[in-house]
Amino acid sequence: MRLIKFLSIGLLVASLNVFASNYNILSGLKKSIISQDEKKNELNSDNLEKSWINSIKGSFSYSNSDAMSKNREETNTLSISINQPIFKSGGIYYAIKYANANRNFLRIITKNSEQTQIKTALLAILNIKKIDLQIQKQKLLIKNAKIDILRKKEQYKSGFLDSSYLNQAILSENSFQKGLIDMKSSKFDLIKTFKTYSDRDYKRVELPKFALLNESLFLKKSLAVLQKNSEIIKNNYLKKMTISSYLPTVSFTAGYYNIHDFGAKKYTAYGLNFTIPLFDLNRGRTIEIKKVEYLKSKLELQDTKRAEKENYDAVVNKIKLLKQKIAIAKSDMELYDSLLLSTEDSYKAGEKTIYDVDTLKNSKKTMSLDAKIFNIDIQASLLELYARMNGKI
Repeated sequence: MRLIKFLSIGLLVASLNVFASNYNILSGLKKSIISQDEKKNELNSDNLEKSWINSIKGSFSYSNSDAMSKNREETNTLSISINQPIFKSGGIYYAIKYANANRNFLRIITKNSEQTQIKTALLAILNIKKIDLQIQKQKLLIKNAKIDILRKKEQYKSGFLDSSYLNQAILSENSFQKGLIDMKSSKFDLIKTFKTYSDRDYKRVELPKFALLNESLFLKKSLAVLQKNSEIIKNNYLKKMTISSYLPTVSFTAGYYNIHDFGAKKYTAYGLNFTIPLFDLNRGRTIEIKKVEYLKSKLELQDTKRAEKENYDAVVNKIKLLKQKIAIAKSDMELYDSLLLSTEDSYKAGEKTIYDVDTLKNSKKTMSLDAKIFNIDIQASLLELYARMNGKI
């Protein structure tokens, strides 16, 4: 059991490291935007962490009046003062903790955005590779459709078939040709999507090889779960900050004053202020709102874990079905191998035509392409899973 767990962790680390290296798949502009978001988040968090520190205020006033006497009196007043809370019943501590919790919360949001962009770029490449295989398959189907037209044309000329069968074969080939055009158009759109996120040549990008990891590791790394956990911590400190704002506060006050009127006066003053809110009509409701937000975030965490588990299970089930399709494709290939051998022997004996041989060869190749397409679908499903996790990006 320990060995299985160790191997699962190894696969996860290896896959995440490969995924992490694809940070460079993003264009310089996209990376710059992410970098600016990170810088903005850090600066905002630094401001929030030090928001409890009040600013030092300076003021200067000048007045000129003759209201009290016949002579004009000039007064200049310069003052520098500070009123700094040094104790807020835990409010300062909780403010710092809240700021750091909010910092972590913002980092996860930015990471999620980054992962999504990398996933979009990588998924575009996977789908390009998939559509290239589908184009190859479509060309093989067109070849078989052309062979069918030749057969039916000969049978029509020989009087064995009426024109409706030939017409149906022509329409079928026509439909395959239109489908091929649509696929080429879809490939163009996928390349455009990739170029939206990256400056690189998609043909030279080395795609990561994802392996299925166990559920517990996925939930542990899930960005959605990590974000909700972070939000719980943030809301808890916000609740405590709110409660502390209705408790006693001790502040240090100091000031320097320079007054010029009839004479010059300079002096300093300092002291301590003790304040406590006596009555606030909304106090109870305000605190209750923060408690509700905290409890709600805990419930949302459970809901998020359940949703992420469903996402994981959906991917696992999809992969199981895709593996079944791969097994069917491989079984069909073996069947075509057997049919092809007997048909080639019959062709050499003059019992079958070259059309029969070529049709079976083309059909066998389509089965091989199907298996490759399903494998790409598996990687695309795993990519969706890994993009939801916190990697070293």
